[in-house]
Amino acid sequence: DEVCDLSGLSLQQFSPSFVTKVMSPWLKMTQAYYPETTRRIYILHPPAIIKVAWKLVTPLLSQGTIDKIRFVRKFDGSANDFVESASWLD
Repeated sequence: DEVCDLSGLSLQQFSPSFVTKVMSPWLKMTQAYYPETTRRIYILHPPAIIKVAWKLVTPLLSQGTIDKIRFVRKFDGSANDFVESASWLD
């Protein structure tokens, strides 16, 4: 499992060029070469811009990848706290 803490992410850091030049190629490579290496991806503290970004990125993902991603909005703590807690286990 992977945990990604997006605390402090802002619109300035997440531009359309970032999606097309960095995120899209990375997602395509990850799905092509490492399709089953991750069981779940937990995204902690997603800012509001993630809703827009998710709509942009989702068409680039396979359904299997989409099913692995979990947004965790209500967790008081850091990524380390999340990993150490049992609350993230399915």
